Amino acid sequence: MPKNPRFILEGTQGNFNELVLQNSRSGLVAVDFWAPWVGPSLRQRELLIRAAKQFEGRFLLVSVNTDENSRLASQLNIRSLPVFKLFRHGREIETFHGVQPEADYARIFDRHLGDGTEPAIASALRLWQAGKSDEALRVLAEAAVAMPEQPRYPVLMVKLLMRQRRIDEALAILEALPDELKTHDELASLHAHLIILRTGVRNADQTALRARLESSDDPDVRFQLASSLVIADEYEDALEHLLYLAQHAPDYRDGLPKQCMIALFNLLEGRGEILKRFRSALFQLEH
Repeated sequence: MPKNPRFILEGTQGNFNELVLQNSRSGLVAVDFWAPWVGPSLRQRELLIRAAKQFEGRFLLVSVNTDENSRLASQLNIRSLPVFKLFRHGREIETFHGVQPEADYARIFDRHLGDGTEPAIASALRLWQAGKSDEALRVLAEAAVAMPEQPRYPVLMVKLLMRQRRIDEALAILEALPDELKTHDELASLHAHLIILRTGVRNADQTALRARLESSDDPDVRFQLASSLVIADEYEDALEHLLYLAQHAPDYRDGLPKQCMIALFNLLEGRGEILKRFRSALFQLEH
């Protein structure tokens, strides 16, 4: 199981004051009360973890197992499960009983957090629109250093660099990320997409690549061919070669062909038949 991010923590009787009440003085804290034998509480725990990852740390999620912390549950008047409570400014501000409709979790946090546009991001975008791209990137880099656990700053930096075709610089940012961010879905997808762009640009002679592939089933050559096909907007053919690599060389470059397929799925959203076929093939491969 992958380790949860730093904004998803386990609460206990001993750490509740520091973890919840003190942290709530500087931001929103959600406390999820659950027990392993209560099915709906497991479902709510899953939905709250998903929401915390979606909001990327804009609130702290603390999970409390009531079987192991029954005295704390009693002090907080927990009579049934599932329940989650919101804390702000050192006090409880709202309580929710029972599993909510899935879409309501995002609405709840939106209501308490506002639109989420941060000063660093807003400032960077203003500078970018004014043609001051290097200053915009500097603002984002400073924010990333101050909050290294937050993916939104490197995501925006990479996207802005991609607009200027500064591929190597964008890759350097991604490859310097902390390990826990390298597996973030959007950052991993951006990394795969950039690898495709760089490889395809540097190895664009498809005829020569196909001839080499006929004489030797070399994963490097096949990946270069797939990348050049992406650059030429020949996505279906590219996906065929990436799928072949995922099937026959699953450990190639730490599973890069699979990551590239996922990156292309995001790029091709709306092309139903192609997506359906290759998503199904990748699903069958993984299961």
